[in-house]
Amino acid sequence: MVIALLPVSAAVRCVIAQDVTARSSLVTVTASPETVTVGQPFFVRIRVRAPKAATIRFPALPDSGDAVEPIDPRIIDQADDAVAVDRTAVYRVAAWDIGTRTARFASVGVTVGGVEQLFSLRVPPVEVRSVLPSDTASRKPKGARAPLAAPSGLWRFWLLLGVLLAGIAWYLWRRPKNVPRPTPTPDAFSAAQAAFNSLDVMALHECGEPGRHVIAHVDVMRAYVARRFPAAPESCTATEFTTAVAPLNLPVTSERLRALLRLDESLRFAGVTVAPDDAAFFAREARSVVQGIQAEHEARLRAEDRGPQRPKRR
Repeated sequence: MVIALLPVSAAVRCVIAQDVTARSSLVTVTASPETVTVGQPFFVRIRVRAPKAATIRFPALPDSGDAVEPIDPRIIDQADDAVAVDRTAVYRVAAWDIGTRTARFASVGVTVGGVEQLFSLRVPPVEVRSVLPSDTASRKPKGARAPLAAPSGLWRFWLLLGVLLAGIAWYLWRRPKNVPRPTPTPDAFSAAQAAFNSLDVMALHECGEPGRHVIAHVDVMRAYVARRFPAAPESCTATEFTTAVAPLNLPVTSERLRALLRLDESLRFAGVTVAPDDAAFFAREARSVVQGIQAEHEARLRAEDRGPQRPKRR
């Protein structure tokens, strides 16, 4: 087998094997165009002409060691005839740096009769030119600037102060304005006294409604007791009310409360009438019950404030 390099006028070629016979193969490598710009694709063609029964193995992709990289997968063209196998592998590549660049490929393998023969490839070099104008070739880039000075830690303080001021401004803007303050709920005894005074001004028993005069005073009394002692709500009947307040040791007898509450039920539900003088009496009775319970309540509070007293020594 004779190995030689033969020049080709149309394109640069590298001939690895010559003298095609029944036992020889011919490998030809071309690169076109010969001059390209950076990034411009060019083609590398590897042609192998081998005996009819030969098997050809082309390299997969070129090596990117000389700044030449593949763009598309290889394409294999077939031009077989009755005498030999004629295959051409076409590679579309591009160079990314100026100067003389050569695409590098692995060897081509040709197997005949179970014996593989390797052919090393020498791809013709390609001249890569710059895409910049010619007047920029002599320009030199400016030197690197000095690094910026590292900021001091004072900016963290100013940032925190800005966030704090923004939060205060947001709160002042979003806070409710002119919100009416809740009116404190009056004490149970104060509310009862105010209700009794209002009823005295109305004087229903003198206006021809003595029954309503008694009912209104009893309602005020029951509301006071319910607020002072939740165990005796206003919805209780006369019997339930006296039963609920019995364990409280109030300064009012059960018979006195029961008589007042039964009169209230008779006036309210049975349509019983009462004289104006009697209505005034029962109204004073309801006021007296409230005052007696309040006096006992205040006495208990004063006793709790003083605490347990030590016995006097004799």
